[in-house]
Amino acid sequence: MSKQMISVDGKFYSRGFGIWTFSLNLLLLGASLVLLLRLLPGYFEYMAVKDLITRAAAEHDPRNETIPDLRTRLSKLLHTNQIYDTAIDDIQIYREGGVIVIDARYEKRFPLVWILDGVMKFDDLIVETAPAGRP
Repeated sequence: MSKQMISVDGKFYSRGFGIWTFSLNLLLLGASLVLLLRLLPGYFEYMAVKDLITRAAAEHDPRNETIPDLRTRLSKLLHTNQIYDTAIDDIQIYREGGVIVIDARYEKRFPLVWILDGVMKFDDLIVETAPAGRP
């Protein structure tokens, strides 16, 4: 990039990008793009898992279905939606205080650049089903 020199009152001022400014901006844009492309797949998977466990908990009928039935339904939903990083073995399903709790909290590790790794923790994936006495 070339700079333009402008004369104002006999003084010259430069206008435009220099090569170093342009290179630094390009480097920052590239680093931001790499970070965004590394984060988005994990975030989209998290949103899909959250939707699946919320839907399975809302559709669960405690009078007719047991915990293994719920586990089977979640396994089929994960497989159908092609979610392979979160397996059904990683999801804990247990009964607590008259409700069934689905605990799908997990963390995802991914490579950023060279020897640096990133970690995304998803701690809000705990959903309770309706109590057995409520329709």
